[in-house]
Amino acid sequence: MHPAYEQYRSGCQLISILTNLEVQLFDTERVSQIHYASYDLPTVLERYKQVALVQVLQQPLMKEHVYVFRDSIQLEFLAAGMWDGAEYRGTIVVGPCISKTYPPQLISEMIHKERLSLVIQRQLQQCYNALTMVDEAKQHAISHLLINVFIPGMIQPQQIEIALPPSEGTAVKFNDDLERDWELIERRYESENKLLHAITRGDPHMLKTAMEEGKGISWAYRHPNSPVRSMKNLSFSANTLFRKAAESGGVHPLYLDSISGKFAIQIEQAQSIAELGDLYEEMLQAYCNLVRELSVATLSSLVGEAVTSIRFNIDQPLNLNRVADTLGVHPSYLSRTFKKELGMTLTAYINTLRIGEAKYMLDYSNESVTEIASSVGYNDPNYFSKVFMKLEHVTPHEYRKRKKG
Repeated sequence: MHPAYEQYRSGCQLISILTNLEVQLFDTERVSQIHYASYDLPTVLERYKQVALVQVLQQPLMKEHVYVFRDSIQLEFLAAGMWDGAEYRGTIVVGPCISKTYPPQLISEMIHKERLSLVIQRQLQQCYNALTMVDEAKQHAISHLLINVFIPGMIQPQQIEIALPPSEGTAVKFNDDLERDWELIERRYESENKLLHAITRGDPHMLKTAMEEGKGISWAYRHPNSPVRSMKNLSFSANTLFRKAAESGGVHPLYLDSISGKFAIQIEQAQSIAELGDLYEEMLQAYCNLVRELSVATLSSLVGEAVTSIRFNIDQPLNLNRVADTLGVHPSYLSRTFKKELGMTLTAYINTLRIGEAKYMLDYSNESVTEIASSVGYNDPNYFSKVFMKLEHVTPHEYRKRKKG
């Protein structure tokens, strides 16, 4: 960082701590000099953020004005120019955030306009539920900080630490408790290993048993005076462990990046021990379900690659010959191997995934059946309806009508 911008560091840190938002200070050449972020954004949001920042930094900013920028997927950024008298010194940007709750239907319609793949759509829908919400009142509060906290000559308080004398009878007797603590540590790690094993297996029954066994085990806070902060640190570690366990269970990193990023945001936003406890159980179940639904670890390399290719291209033209050509094998060999391992033909597998995505869109969007058919890879809406009827025993129109009713 250029020494000239060191004077702004404490102000940026203050805004980041108070708002729980990402804060960046860019110099006159649009180079980031100061950056505070309490969590990492999922990859898909990070890409949109970088595109938005480029556009924000191209905008002319007036002194003592705060600007609210909103991109094509409704991510919002607050920006203000940094001034030393009449001299422009750079731009401070706070965000991304959202200013209101977006229902699944609206999110689906919005990102469908962006022509994103179904995999990316699902990631964004998860991320919107976890982003920090900044309503109009909070925007005004942040704007006040942006304009006033960087005034030259701002007084920096001096901190003085004073250790209070211990009360009688509070001294810790480590030797007396050593054996008990040792047993507790062993129980903690044994419980943790059982949980990780259940996630790797994708076995919800094994996970439930391990969770019940671990309920009576306490975990010591590394920051006794800040139990919520301690619990957050433990939750971040758990998120990483659960993600690695799911990866060992055969889940593709793209799916893991989305869910781990979502949980990282939710952990940092949590306000209480109870909220973090609920989130811990939600993480366990989510990672376990992810392995159960998306794992390719038990499949041969050929079928695993075929499944991954189908999932990531489900909205593209797909058939046996096309997938076989992508993998460089003969269609008949792929067909026999696929059915032997999964108990269904490759075409049936494709149709099952597509109809599952179509049901989600029928539930949460106002797109027509024809548009939904095209979105999940069916160019012929009549054929789409025929396949839907075969798998769901109702037409797409009837399915939507029942759900809306």
